[in-house]
Amino acid sequence: MDTQSNHPSNTFGASLPLASSTPDAPIQLRLGWRIFLTLVLLSLLALLGLWLSPDTLKAAPSSRPAAQSSGDPLVLAFYYTWFDEQTWTYDRLSDLPAQPYASRDREVMGRHIQQAQGAGIDAFLVAWYGPHGDSNQTEPNLAAMLDEAAARGFRIGILFETDSPFLGNVGAVTDALQQALSRHASHPAYLRVDGRPVLFFWRPTLYSVDTWQAIRQQVDPGHTSIWIGEGVDTSYLAVFDGHHLYSNTWNPPADLYSVNQKFAGQVAAARERFGSYKFWVATVMPGYNDVRIRPGVGFVQDREGGNYFARSWQAAMASNPNWIVINSFNEWPEGTYIEPSAAFGEQYLALAGQWSGQFKAGGGVAVAAAQVPAPPPPTPTPLPTPAVPTAYVTVFLLNLRAGPGTDYPILDQLAQGTALPITGHHPTWPEWWQVEYGGQTGWVYAPMVQTAGPLEQVPLLPVEAVPQAPTPTATPEPATEALPSQPLAQTTSQTSFQLAFQMSPVHAADMAPVKPVLSH
Repeated sequence: MDTQSNHPSNTFGASLPLASSTPDAPIQLRLGWRIFLTLVLLSLLALLGLWLSPDTLKAAPSSRPAAQSSGDPLVLAFYYTWFDEQTWTYDRLSDLPAQPYASRDREVMGRHIQQAQGAGIDAFLVAWYGPHGDSNQTEPNLAAMLDEAAARGFRIGILFETDSPFLGNVGAVTDALQQALSRHASHPAYLRVDGRPVLFFWRPTLYSVDTWQAIRQQVDPGHTSIWIGEGVDTSYLAVFDGHHLYSNTWNPPADLYSVNQKFAGQVAAARERFGSYKFWVATVMPGYNDVRIRPGVGFVQDREGGNYFARSWQAAMASNPNWIVINSFNEWPEGTYIEPSAAFGEQYLALAGQWSGQFKAGGGVAVAAAQVPAPPPPTPTPLPTPAVPTAYVTVFLLNLRAGPGTDYPILDQLAQGTALPITGHHPTWPEWWQVEYGGQTGWVYAPMVQTAGPLEQVPLLPVEAVPQAPTPTATPEPATEALPSQPLAQTTSQTSFQLAFQMSPVHAADMAPVKPVLSH
């Protein structure tokens, strides 16, 4: 104790009064020092107790998130914060969370972050409508998610919703991106790679490549952040630093391996064409089901007990991606969630953990295939031999279209096993059959049906018998010379429940049932 008092005595000795000048003074002086130091220590303990209060601990980082480099095989997941107590109903959803919740609840945010960490997920990409709007709950919830992530050593990035109802024109988009980078991206928990904040974009094709060039010149001319574009048009890599497909589960379905290889190749070609590095982010999905929010036009991709998720991971890893993004942690309206649910429990969190571990370990496709083999093809059910050429629907739900292509409107949806008399075909569209159903004539995609009967009797249709493809309505591009530009169609703000189902969070409305130009 006397040794510890040596340094303070030099500082405070002149201000401590001596009790007396008697021989007992040194003893009294040491006693005074002990009392003084005891009071100082008690004060420090009191301050420490205040700092370690539960409220402070809740917001204080328990461990700083590890810094990411461009060589790290990151696993990300899309995350949505617009749910409330009115969301969870079976008339709109095919499944419900194991624990229904409101997105604004910070305890829920913490629980979801911990579940994601257990599944090997490095960061959530939180859907964001921009910084403004009275009913825009994505702004305060994003800020809260960043704080909760910092307290748990987790990362948060932004999924920028270009078609947000609160972003009506190029000027609003530009302002929102500037605020995203200046405010949210400066948070300690924000996702950074090589020190650069990462932003993912939904539907950047609402604007032209030239318009995005002008936006980026204002927001980030030095490319100090990483922008990941989206969609089937990779020409946007002239502006963006990487590319992903929000969804690769389409109707009619495409081969996951081929889809990933095609877009990985396009990204690799863009690196050469533009002379700068471009990130390829492969998407994995557990399944899909939006029939309850889009009656008549929605579709289902069965989860197959986890096998579809397995094939999705295998195809993604085979494309040698920089990162993998899971669609999604909690997109309930489209049925792509891996969050614990009433129907599946924690099955898909556990599967995500197994697959993310293999991806990060560099196990590759061979190891993954050995771990969870793809299911064997089902044994075809023998079909009756009809007297007329007939097509039998072999998928869960098949669109009957007005013409031979996905540009034509949907007339009806046909259940698996439906028998359709074939009334014609045309060599220009060899993958489509003209059929009859319910007193009307329509067209079905040939790979989705099994044919039987005397097909040689199917008449060859003249060109004039094939309906003319509808002319697509052109979306006017915002003027590039004046950034305020023309406003996009804007949806009036509604309640949080309506926002959850009627606006851009339900992404596949633009991808399905119309399949992108990858194939028919």
